[in-house]
Amino acid sequence: MAPNSDDSPGKKRGRKVRVDFRKNREKVRRDKSEHTRQFRAGEPGSADAPASESVRAKGALSRRRTIIEDGDKGDDHPPGDGRVTAVRGLVVEVESQGRRWACTVRRVLRTRMIEERSPVAVGDAVQFSPVSAAGETSRLSCGDELLPEGVIESVAPRRTTLVRYYEHRSQVIAANVDTVVVTVAADQPTLRPHLIDRYLISIHQGDMRPVICINKADLDTDAAAAAVADDFSRLGYRAILTSVPRQRGLDDLRDAVRDITSVFVGPSGVGKSTLINALAPHLAREIGDLTDLHRGKHTTTTAQLLRWPFGGHVVDTPGMRQFELPPVAREELEAYFIEFVERVAHCRFADCSHVHEADCAIRAAVDAGDISPRRYGSYCKMYEECAARSAY
Repeated sequence: MAPNSDDSPGKKRGRKVRVDFRKNREKVRRDKSEHTRQFRAGEPGSADAPASESVRAKGALSRRRTIIEDGDKGDDHPPGDGRVTAVRGLVVEVESQGRRWACTVRRVLRTRMIEERSPVAVGDAVQFSPVSAAGETSRLSCGDELLPEGVIESVAPRRTTLVRYYEHRSQVIAANVDTVVVTVAADQPTLRPHLIDRYLISIHQGDMRPVICINKADLDTDAAAAAVADDFSRLGYRAILTSVPRQRGLDDLRDAVRDITSVFVGPSGVGKSTLINALAPHLAREIGDLTDLHRGKHTTTTAQLLRWPFGGHVVDTPGMRQFELPPVAREELEAYFIEFVERVAHCRFADCSHVHEADCAIRAAVDAGDISPRRYGSYCKMYEECAARSAY
């Protein structure tokens, strides 16, 4: 008897892994009215008890299944290391040793990471295997190009993560970045300092460094944007006023992102791609105008990892119309306002909310001018949101 090919000597066997069933496999639909129709039609034996009984397990073990990850999938093509540079629907662009690949995500990996909206994000470090057809590397369409095809086998643990929350969902914008450049405009669109405060909480949660960039400083006719930048600078944040037409602040911005991985985030129309083009003209990012903004059109439609000519990388992201407060307990919100941290111990009550209690050190600092009333108002607004969210 010939030996089974799967057990032949030298063949590497797969590894068994327990994973959850997909939701559409958990329940079997039954037509409960079938026996009634047969009985009324007078079919003989239709009312008899079934001759066999189906027994289905209901314990926790029955909600999982065993799959086998191929043990020899890399025999012909050992997995390579790469970095995700763009996610275009089901196709992930990966850069490895100066070469770009169009990859799909192995189904086993998607199953094991089903709770996330996407198992991979721009900036992820991944292992992938090339795909061959007829002895040659297969090719797959990615954007407007045909690139060599690969399959992502695994994603390395993320060092940092920038997450966007909206409509009770979350989206990983970028992974493994060092600095987040929060980009807003002095005008057109209107400057909203409260939005900057929201970004700062997500940045601190993700363990990254923030840089606040207020672009279109040439439109700051009443110096309101300069005052906002000064407020953040006094708190210890790096705040930069930039203007591409006047070449203002570009050297400071270049120094802030040199030799690291950064990501530019902010609303549509604030000039993120324009700033990137000003720092690195060869990248030639597509830019729009206010007409596009009024139509609700994103000029940048896909987050993409780019290489700076002066060292490091940058992620250019689409504009975000919504950026909800991250899931923060109302008792913990104070920790994300750096001007509160050293003062909370002086509040009369240990569980002081800093909203209505007497002898509150934070409110006293606001009255004394040591804490910005605008920042305190931003805190109160977020505190109400946290309290409303915890009530559900």
